[in-house]
Amino acid sequence: MLRRFNRMAAALAGVAAFAAAHPSYAWPDKPIRVVIPFAAGGTTDMLGRLMAEGIAPILGQPVVVSNKGGAGGNLGAAEVARAPADGYTLLLGTPGTQIINGLVYKNPGYDPVKDFSSVVYMVRVANVVVTTPATGFRNMRDVIEAARAQPGKLNWGTPGVGSSGHLSLELIKQQAGLDITHVPYKGAGQARNDMLGGVIQLAGDNLPTALSAIRSGSLVALGVSSMAADPTLPEVQPIAATIPGYELSSWFVVMAPAGTPSDAIGKLNAAVNQWLEKPDTRARLADLAAVPVGGSPEDLAAHLRNEQQKYESLIKAAGISAQ
Repeated sequence: MLRRFNRMAAALAGVAAFAAAHPSYAWPDKPIRVVIPFAAGGTTDMLGRLMAEGIAPILGQPVVVSNKGGAGGNLGAAEVARAPADGYTLLLGTPGTQIINGLVYKNPGYDPVKDFSSVVYMVRVANVVVTTPATGFRNMRDVIEAARAQPGKLNWGTPGVGSSGHLSLELIKQQAGLDITHVPYKGAGQARNDMLGGVIQLAGDNLPTALSAIRSGSLVALGVSSMAADPTLPEVQPIAATIPGYELSSWFVVMAPAGTPSDAIGKLNAAVNQWLEKPDTRARLADLAAVPVGGSPEDLAAHLRNEQQKYESLIKAAGISAQ
């Protein structure tokens, strides 16, 4: 009898030790926070808030969005990297936070590879090249002809060094052999204002951010970075129609601090996938020119490895040095 009691006591002690070592054992039992590593109003913010609203009822807990912008996403990403690995602090990551910043910053404040666990690949969006009606450009062929006629004369504004808009430009320059001047800003809004003021002729950004200005007619979409035309702007040709093989989409992924228990990651992954499958979700994402992806944590990890190789090659060829 004593031996049986000792075995039961040992088993109960093991359960207690497991629960203490794995805070997500009864996960989730309190609100979850999603850190958006950029200011409110941009693509990442819009998508993060949409996701938070959608997965909260599935998980049975509030999902709170917290904007932590600065340093190209580094500040927000670093905050999540240092957070407890308990499943209650998440990052909505981008190519910048998960790959590019580790290549263009000497010390981003975190390790994009080692400091995070993959949760789920949420959505991808096309990048878009835009101009104003005053330039007279109507498509990428017009831009290429002008750039070849006057090398170095065209200016291309982007949200900053290493941004998706910047790397979209560098890939165009590499594949088409063009000389276009890069003008980095501290955000897409500043670049757009200077373009509307005639300071620069071109800009590159995520399609969702530029969509309202394109629809209003204040900006002209010249090409999208997806291989096929985007359903949101079916009349705009992909850049690949003029530069064969061109493709450089942006994506948004859910990441957790490294060491987050697998049960929490599994529940988060299932919640996001369930939300992505809802017709209402797909309709709302389509309005933002975002394509749902989903899949397993392993699928996301494989995607990040492939993107790491692609961006390493692109940044090296572009001669972008660490800041």
